[in-house]
Amino acid sequence: MKYFYGMKKLLFILVLIGASALSQAQITYYQLEDGRVLDFFQFEKHKKSLATGLVIHNTIRTRTAPDSVIQTVKITIVDSNPNSNYYDPFLKHREKIGQRFPMEEFVSSDSSGMDDVDYTGKPTLINFWFTNCGPCIIEIPYLNQLEKEFKGEVNFVAITFDKSYFVNRFLDRKAFNFDHITDVRPAIDAYGVKAFPMNLLIDKDGKIVEVYGDIIAEHLSLSAQLREMVNE
Repeated sequence: MKYFYGMKKLLFILVLIGASALSQAQITYYQLEDGRVLDFFQFEKHKKSLATGLVIHNTIRTRTAPDSVIQTVKITIVDSNPNSNYYDPFLKHREKIGQRFPMEEFVSSDSSGMDDVDYTGKPTLINFWFTNCGPCIIEIPYLNQLEKEFKGEVNFVAITFDKSYFVNRFLDRKAFNFDHITDVRPAIDAYGVKAFPMNLLIDKDGKIVEVYGDIIAEHLSLSAQLREMVNE
């Protein structure tokens, strides 16, 4: 009888531990315009079913809970028709794929910047963000996950127009494990960055390979692509 009671108590404790662990895991879901809520894999499958071309999504609203993040999204099939009413804020940057990214132009007012470090010889993920950008903050855990996975093999750089004071104050509250270039509004404006976040995947020769908005939906495929680039 004592043995049965002890086992029952142990099972109860294990259930509580499991429930606690599950409650702390934050999962991202995507709510479509028709009201359907999909997990990551369902969302990716749904996008692939829409078209063989480029399908992108914009986050309209984000709701957070202790165990989940729900992004209300608008899915758009990028249309090459010049009469299309759709505005793709990253189109001009996608047209730069294959071109060299001008790293040396992103130098802050204190003369620190990309030209201080040799970023060639490794793939580079560049994130344009700012500290009051909600979607930027939501994707940071996914960026940190990539940084942890490829630390030492890939360069991870975050660029913002915020001054270093605001960035350092933000980093005191939330980990963002990239190299940070701050206070470079003139360079950001000159490069035409108007939507945040924007992520650029750069190859070992400094050329743009891919352009993303947020990488939440793409982080698994991005991880696989980084692995291929590292192993080239």
